[in-house]
Amino acid sequence: MNPKDTCAIAGVGLTKLARRTPGVSSIGFTLEGCKRAIEDAGLTKDDVDGLLVVAPTQAGERHGWATRIAAYLGISSNFTAAVECGGATPTVMVQMATMAINAGMCHTVVCCYGWQNNPVDVPPSLPPGLEFTLPYGDLAAIPFKAQIARRHMHDFGTTSKQLGAVAVAFRKHANMNPNAQMYGKPMTLEDHQNSRWVVEPLRLFDCCLLTDGGGAVVVTSAERAKDMKNRPVYISGWGQAHSAEFMSPWRDPQVKGWEGGKAADQAFNMAGLTRKDIDVCQFYDGFTILVIIELEAYGFCKMGEGGPFVEDGRLELGGELPSNTAGGLLSEGHTFGMAHIVEGVRQLRGECGERQAKDAETAFITGYGGAPHEYPPTLSYSTLILRR
Repeated sequence: MNPKDTCAIAGVGLTKLARRTPGVSSIGFTLEGCKRAIEDAGLTKDDVDGLLVVAPTQAGERHGWATRIAAYLGISSNFTAAVECGGATPTVMVQMATMAINAGMCHTVVCCYGWQNNPVDVPPSLPPGLEFTLPYGDLAAIPFKAQIARRHMHDFGTTSKQLGAVAVAFRKHANMNPNAQMYGKPMTLEDHQNSRWVVEPLRLFDCCLLTDGGGAVVVTSAERAKDMKNRPVYISGWGQAHSAEFMSPWRDPQVKGWEGGKAADQAFNMAGLTRKDIDVCQFYDGFTILVIIELEAYGFCKMGEGGPFVEDGRLELGGELPSNTAGGLLSEGHTFGMAHIVEGVRQLRGECGERQAKDAETAFITGYGGAPHEYPPTLSYSTLILRR
């Protein structure tokens, strides 16, 4: 059975996004996101019988995290799980919700996320393999992505100004989004080039934001969605690919291509669409270099051509491939990609006002996670194609 268009997203919700929001816990943000999404669908908690939650990065003693969220919501759930694929998790949860509904386990699933950065969780010990990288200052994602950026520059001539073109495009969109963390803070390419180094060749504006906030989406059957409050947005295709493509000699991306191509091909084949059929994209943009790699991985341009592709406003509204129209992780806020799904739905509903992509009927949404900054460096690509 092809699951194309068998399910739909009927409701979406986001909390306020900010660098610091004292007094609200991760659970608090998760619950608020759920409440907003359920209300947006015109439902009550009693209409929900499935719940998927982004698992906390450091679980500690928080066993039963998803069941705890369900208990706070007062939901009697037939299908509940905490899911952990890093930044790929929200898109993976929508895929899982669709499969559970088609399997008859439940009929309406809330996929949700919440995050509070302060106080930051401290792991009881170093993650496996970090002892090989920590002595060299390679801690967390930024140094590793800096190495990837430097290699891309070496192999293909990619420039810092091309990275800046990504950041500038998404900041323009954030300045049309009052809920964006960087709303009211315009940025030029000169601003990008003058921003401080974090880890060369990545500058401050090449790196995503630190964000407190939460969000959720409601997934249900296409049939049920027809009778709900808003126009349904159909889930037409999806895919996943999990690999260790950055670890030699696991594979050579220049020979075999980026692993994400598999996740894209699965989604487009399921949906019966091509790249040229996509009207708006929401790329997982933890770093500007990641957007360039994704454009290549997902087939919007050839390997090594991502840098030139982002020039001349191609990713901006009115451009060839309007992307991250709410600002993305770089300028709207870091929500593990949950806000990318919310924005994709709102674009297809035509609710985005000043930042609305003209005549948007299809959206391509991606997630990207894993542990690229630990040994072995693993990653997960995930994709969704939504249709009006």
